[in-house]
Amino acid sequence: MEEKFWSKVERTNECWLWNGPKNKHGYGRLNCKKKRTYAHRFSFLLHGRTIPEDYVIRHKCRNRNCVKPDHLETGTREENIQDRVRDGTNIGPRGTKHGNNKLTEAQVLEIRERANETQIKLAKEFNVACSTISYIISRKKWSWL
Repeated sequence: MEEKFWSKVERTNECWLWNGPKNKHGYGRLNCKKKRTYAHRFSFLLHGRTIPEDYVIRHKCRNRNCVKPDHLETGTREENIQDRVRDGTNIGPRGTKHGNNKLTEAQVLEIRERANETQIKLAKEFNVACSTISYIISRKKWSWL
């Protein structure tokens, strides 16, 4: 299991980024003994730390993809919610902060500027589905930009 975990981790100078599957909120996930778990929890335990009952793992770095043990700490659910409210992330990650997005903010703006071109052409160029292009142009996706 450790080998599988490490194969999905990219160590940078700051955070250790999870490059494996993510849930809809951008948190890394993996299957461990036929049970789904979060990558940051797995890393915390892998590095010899314990999680008290009814506690969660908080990201001190505020990066949901980070699995670096020095950036993780235990806390209550209430503390975690307070973190999200303070950081403005309780609505869920958006844009490049969402783990499943393939596009950057700059690319989205470029797609909108080129809305007169065919969606098929743009989809091929940006390596996304035509429906993604349509949603971007109609502002059903990335609406805050």
